[in-house]
Amino acid sequence: METGFLHRPIGDALLERTDVPVLILEGARAVGKTTLAKSQLVEAGYSYVTLADRATLEFASQDPQGWAQRLPRPVIIDEAQLVKELPLVLKEIVDGLPLGNHFILTGSASIGRQGLGGADPLVRRADRLTMYPLTAWELGGHPGSIVDLLFDADIAWKTTPEITDKELLDDFAFGGFPGYVLQREKISRRRLRERIMADRVASLSRTALPPGELVNTTIAFDCLDAVLRVPGGIFTTTRVSQITGLDSRTIDRYMEIFGRLFLIEWLVNVSTSPAKQAHTRAKIHPVDTSLTVESLERAGASILGQRELFGQLLESYVATQIIPALGWAEGPVTAHFWRQAGKPVYEVDIVIDRYGGQSVGIEVKASSRLAPSDIKGLRALRERRGMTRGFVVYTGTEIQELDHEIWALPISCLYGPGWVA
Repeated sequence: METGFLHRPIGDALLERTDVPVLILEGARAVGKTTLAKSQLVEAGYSYVTLADRATLEFASQDPQGWAQRLPRPVIIDEAQLVKELPLVLKEIVDGLPLGNHFILTGSASIGRQGLGGADPLVRRADRLTMYPLTAWELGGHPGSIVDLLFDADIAWKTTPEITDKELLDDFAFGGFPGYVLQREKISRRRLRERIMADRVASLSRTALPPGELVNTTIAFDCLDAVLRVPGGIFTTTRVSQITGLDSRTIDRYMEIFGRLFLIEWLVNVSTSPAKQAHTRAKIHPVDTSLTVESLERAGASILGQRELFGQLLESYVATQIIPALGWAEGPVTAHFWRQAGKPVYEVDIVIDRYGGQSVGIEVKASSRLAPSDIKGLRALRERRGMTRGFVVYTGTEIQELDHEIWALPISCLYGPGWVA
């Protein structure tokens, strides 16, 4: 095992799926996929090859079928998106193999969703998991998923340690990418900004995408900045068009690319018919708040001086702590937001649904004190859709029940299980 390797629970979730021929682990560049593969998965008995190696990529591209057949199984194929034919090849190979897991594909862009006229050639043959930047929960080395605790834990009434706005902003700035947060004591904020910019360039480079997928770096930067600078906002092409001057078709194309590169995360409105869902009416969060802080500070924004902006960033930070933990929670779980049109308009920032009809609502407030109006969305969600439990995550220190199964939860509770009775 590599020195200093931080155990990732998403790796455990992968290794538990022994009945699936192909496992796909996708996630943003530099999120830790290669480190996990070499440390956690190779230790479990997998061999390892990477298509980031030019010679290996050339051999695989010339004869994908023969190359994949010769690999010692079970095997991890890193940066698998770089050979577009690979999913179709593996489909043919695994159909002739016995039950069990034979391939793990990792990629910094979506793998295999473009073949067969846009369909996934590995459907019913693969499970997909997304690897996100580190959460505060993982950094603390805590077992289990915070998502399970939100549903099931007995909650202790208590006072928690205070986290100041300045301390929170530092947490937002360093985020969860291992290359930033694990070097937090060694690099300055100025150096951090330089590294984030360099990583953005690399993420939008041709080598990060499948062959033939081209991006205009200038357009991509402008479009991504326009999205990052409104964390937790409901996306519309009109707003981005007004900022960038781009037409809606171009914006939609780049939004799709950002999604495939795992630079942004969108939550759809759970009250909208699935047939009408689109990223154009979704809540958009950065995959990591470090990206948004860098973009805002480059634009000259004073985050601490603008309470509304700080609150938006806090909401995205909470999303980056909750959404990754879905990947290793017990049972199928999904995340959305809820917005009910009408007068008044009701909204809940994050709604987690669990198999069996249970749901948890999460509101985020950049305030150290709460008022009855702060839980009106959660009450409406409970009345109109049903809700097992609700939380208001805020910057105060008191854990307390505000209404039946609606709890005030300090932001510090996302860092560890000290709030569990």
